[in-house]
This record gives sequence, structure tokens and C-alpha cells, in this order.
Amino acid sequence: MMQTKTYDHAPAAPQPLDRALTAARTVLVVDAPSVLRLLHRQPGRQSVVVTQKRMLTAEMIATVRPDAVIGPLITANWDIVDLGLALEMLGYTGDLYALTRPLPRAELVIREVSALCQGLKVRLLETA
Repeated sequence: MMQTKTYDHAPAAPQPLDRALTAARTVLVVDAPSVLRLLHRQPGRQSVVVTQKRMLTAEMIATVRPDAVIGPLITANWDIVDLGLALEMLGYTGDLYALTRPLPRAELVIREVSALCQGLKVRLLETA
């Protein structure tokens, strides 16, 4: 089962994946290829672009124009805050999903990342 969690200032109820991501016309997947098997295929309705963090540029963001970006909560070299800050510097504003296993206090992670990346709507994409 997969669900997303998003919090603006007050915690909101988890949203099912199909409601949270299906509205995105273009999804940019950064160093998280495992999420591809979890996304609902929508040929002609949604594009999915896969890349690595080191390949992100302002030109790529302007060309791809993602409605949502998905990246891992943490890697060996960077975490979702690093990705969020990089995306903001490159001009991205929109939804940022952190791919993670279920967390006991997910709202704390979302609150911390949101405080540092104020131009992004931060959500967790939890996999069981």
C-alpha cells in the first residue's frame, strides 16, 4: 500500500497515491527509479521523466516543466532537503514527494523540509 501525506500548517489526512499524483501532467523522478512500478500508467495523459540529481539544471526544469518531483527521503550523498533547495534554486515551484518507508512522526519531517523549502509543497510518498 502506498499513501502520501501533506501538511501545510496543520496536518492533513493521508491522501491515496492515485489522487495525489494522477493530476500531475509531468512527473520528474530523481534518483528513485523504484517508484516507476508504483505510478499508475497514463499514456497520453501523464509523462514521467527519470533523472539523477547531478543532472538537474535550470534548463531541464524549464524544458520538462514538472508538476511533481519525486525523490528519496535520504541517499548516501544527499537528502530531500538538498533536493528541495536545489530545485528551488533552479526555479521549480510545485509538489515535492519524498519516497520513504512509513515514518512514526511523518509530520515532523514534512514540517522541517517545508520550513527550509518554502516554495515547495512537500509530501511524503510512503511505501509499505
